[in-house]
Amino acid sequence: MQAFQPRDPYGAALGAVRRFADAGRFGPGEPIVVTELAAEVGLSATPVREALACLAGQGLIERRRGRGYFYPSLDAAEIIDLFELQLAYLYAALTLYPRGLAPLRKAALSLDPRDGVQALFCAIITQSTNAALALAYQRVADRLKTVLTIEREQETPDGALVKPMVEVIAEGRIPDLLELLEAHHEHRCARAPFLAKAAA
Repeated sequence: MQAFQPRDPYGAALGAVRRFADAGRFGPGEPIVVTELAAEVGLSATPVREALACLAGQGLIERRRGRGYFYPSLDAAEIIDLFELQLAYLYAALTLYPRGLAPLRKAALSLDPRDGVQALFCAIITQSTNAALALAYQRVADRLKTVLTIEREQETPDGALVKPMVEVIAEGRIPDLLELLEAHHEHRCARAPFLAKAAA
């Protein structure tokens, strides 16, 4: 009996690698052996290699010339750089593409603060309705996935971090929100060495 072959082997390989990464299948710095991965997902090595090359171009997989593909590990400096990009994207969503306060209020008030600060950040980005901004933000969040998981585990379960941010949004005090975001950014940057070690 012949094995089922998908119509789009590249798309199937890309989806499989993303699912494995999302499920924590790869550890930071772990080599990804193309032939083993291809056998595991039931595809030839070519579409798997193409999928890994695509993800390497997005910074989600690391390609080391002459050594193959690896799941990336982030050091403290790289984590801070990505945190700064996240902050810049939040500033852009709040200041460069104003649609009035109503969509932002609605997005913030529809959240449960216990869902964590990243849920609020995603709502802020989404309400901007800027597709390029949302894509850029998602790529950074994807690269920080392990770090963001660790951060989420460290947040208090009562939503204490998010509540003040939602309150100032509800009151339309965007300058105060920017100050809260900056304070949160400084705190998380100070913890970057711990986060890098915990994610390794």
